[in-house]
Amino acid sequence: MIAALLFAAHAHAAGPVAPPDPGLEAADVVEQYAAWAKTKKLKGPAAQLVCLPYAEPLQLCFTRVSAGIRSYYTAADGTTADDLLKLGMGEQDAAIAPLEANYVDGFTPRYFLVTGQARAHTALLFPDALEQKVGGKCVVGAPAEGVLVAWVPGDLDFDKVMAVGVKRMYDTLPNPVSPVLFTYDGKNWVQWGEATEVQAPATPK
Repeated sequence: MIAALLFAAHAHAAGPVAPPDPGLEAADVVEQYAAWAKTKKLKGPAAQLVCLPYAEPLQLCFTRVSAGIRSYYTAADGTTADDLLKLGMGEQDAAIAPLEANYVDGFTPRYFLVTGQARAHTALLFPDALEQKVGGKCVVGAPAEGVLVAWVPGDLDFDKVMAVGVKRMYDTLPNPVSPVLFTYDGKNWVQWGEATEVQAPATPK
């Protein structure tokens, strides 16, 4: 999740403003931002993030960069989440292009990864194009800000390796979002699974 205190949502520096950047956030981001805003004595619309429920339980929120400052869109901006989504989607090809094919040693299937890019999660807004790029009905993970992972499931061992990899990224990368994996059901992104730690059985005394 993007830490709210890293953003000055009330700062509007002069200069060109990039299109809204849609990004998945943890389910409690709205509450976290409201709590942060309270510490900054922000009230009313300025303390309310503009987000959309997108992939349960995650929220799709919107940020921008102006004069080197990244900030959230809030209700004080007077723009609805639907309008921000239209403005921020951009072109399909541009959203999908950053995903690059990679391989895990010892496995034939490939996975696609984009990392370190502000608009990494925008590919989720074009599920059909994303599946075409990856090669079929895929599983995706958004473990952190600027990171998206996708692959076609089916090889159980490979699926386990990838799920664990997404969980480790969530645990170790800055601004984590979610370890949950999703797939597209034709209408919505729905939960597919999540790597969990298995407790070793207790040693008999």
